[in-house]
Amino acid sequence: MPSFFQLPKSTQYAAWALLGFMLFLIYDQYHWWQLRDEYAFGFIVPFFVGYVIFDRWPRISAVLIPAAEAEASTARTEPASSRRWSIFYTVIAVLMLTGGVFCFGLGAVYRGVEGSNLISSNMIAFGFANMILGGVFLYTDETADNKPVSLKGRLIVTSLFLFPAVIWMLSVPMFNAVQHAISTFLMNKVAIIVFQTFDVLGFAIIQEGSILKLPNGDVGVEDACSGIRSLTACLFAGSFLGAVYFEQLWKKVFMVGTAMLFAFINNIFRSLFLTGWAYGKGPDALNSHVEILGFDLGNVHDFTGWVVLGMTVVCLLLCVQLFSIRFEYDEPEPAAA
Repeated sequence: MPSFFQLPKSTQYAAWALLGFMLFLIYDQYHWWQLRDEYAFGFIVPFFVGYVIFDRWPRISAVLIPAAEAEASTARTEPASSRRWSIFYTVIAVLMLTGGVFCFGLGAVYRGVEGSNLISSNMIAFGFANMILGGVFLYTDETADNKPVSLKGRLIVTSLFLFPAVIWMLSVPMFNAVQHAISTFLMNKVAIIVFQTFDVLGFAIIQEGSILKLPNGDVGVEDACSGIRSLTACLFAGSFLGAVYFEQLWKKVFMVGTAMLFAFINNIFRSLFLTGWAYGKGPDALNSHVEILGFDLGNVHDFTGWVVLGMTVVCLLLCVQLFSIRFEYDEPEPAAA
């Protein structure tokens, strides 16, 4: 396998610089990963990013460190790239890189003055994403033997860094106003669906906003029950699985959309179960702890949250297998003359 150190010096220096920026980004986001449970998946993001780059390195090196035979073949068959489009993409990349550096630097300065805050963390993550995509395009213009890389090759390499660039914007918390709006929307939808289900089944239940009045007491559909926590984690899982297992863009988008759908549907089942549990045993029973083989797995409310997350990941893995099926068929033999 070709080595990273075979790349041109300018490309190596750019890669080391981006690695330094990424380490500062991890240092900044570490605060949120340990502070908010719904973003605890951030601890594995650096390892998943490293795995994706490692997994895609053969495809990256095939463009930047081509073999002599492949290089000669490419030179004979590949048409010259349009200079106009090359200039266009170069201008976009320069704007992304300079804008990303400015945004990253401004966020870092603001963090140094105010400490950890959502504004600086989002600015750093957004700036880093632009720095990677713009920098990769600009610094992959030459192969290991100092020959120009075609526009198509540079775009291919840049697209391979899309997940390592954008995923950091998902592992940092959203602004409180945005998260509150999404959480409130989900809470209302969950409360309505649970109420309608129990009402159709003939149970005595009354809905007042996000509060469900049961015969044994009231149950509130709170922020943790809205599904916002499983939504963020499942978005990461869907993005990672789509990036690793699929090459077609529509399949990647499908995995992300399916992750959101599964997170919402499975959270509905969780809310139905918790409401039924509270209906039969009283709302206080939701705080009773679940023990399996002598291990305390937390109260019923939290335990079902982890079960929902696990169910969603299993559903996503099934989708990966479904879309990886290749149907083979025998072509009919031509009729004899």
